[in-house]
Amino acid sequence: MAGNKLDIRVYPIDEPKGNTKAFASVAVDDLIAIRGVRVVEGEKGLFVSMPQSQDKKSGEYHDTAFPLNGDLRKELTKAVIDEYKTTISLDPGQRGYDKPEPGAASGIDVSGIKLDVRVYPLNEPQGKTKAFASVAVDDLIAICGVRVVEGEKGLFVTMPQSQDKDKKFHDVAFPLVGDLRKEINKAVLNEYKAAEKTADKSLASGLKKGAEKAAESGAAPKSAAAKKSPGIGG
Repeated sequence: MAGNKLDIRVYPIDEPKGNTKAFASVAVDDLIAIRGVRVVEGEKGLFVSMPQSQDKKSGEYHDTAFPLNGDLRKELTKAVIDEYKTTISLDPGQRGYDKPEPGAASGIDVSGIKLDVRVYPLNEPQGKTKAFASVAVDDLIAICGVRVVEGEKGLFVTMPQSQDKDKKFHDVAFPLVGDLRKEINKAVLNEYKAAEKTADKSLASGLKKGAEKAAESGAAPKSAAAKKSPGIGG
């Protein structure tokens, strides 16, 4: 799927302390922006690393946002490295440092854009976070680490975030079109509510079966087995 529109902004590190030579922001087809892309110096030369987050349990790192097909990945990698080589040759005062911002694109019809949403409710919510989700946009870009959060006015959706040196949070990947943001929010919340209903039914079914087995084995008094819990159908 070569030929996608890519808007690349590269920010070289003047005095690199490791293998990371620059950070970059990428906008794909005026739909999705990805920040925190890295230009890295490896043994075989420069390569591009997508933004990552660390799993607190396993300690492993996973890409937060990434292309879903090899052609787009190659195209993006080449564009970022080419832009890095161009930018690094310029005087710092000549470099552009604007970053893609939410709502920057307009006049784009998002009604035909395909969204593939997967939601993973938390058995033990982490504060106000009730679930995590991943979203694939038009078979182009996957965004992981999307969160379903309980706020004062109800549930809402947040994009994956990273914290800077000033302890401020910034979205790592996000829609550039307001209407697409609304569609993603709606799809994630609908999927979350559907998952919650399924979980409730599974719990009710499990409790009912447990009571029936207990009654059959004599593990529970008949009166207790016959008594139904509120909200559990017979």
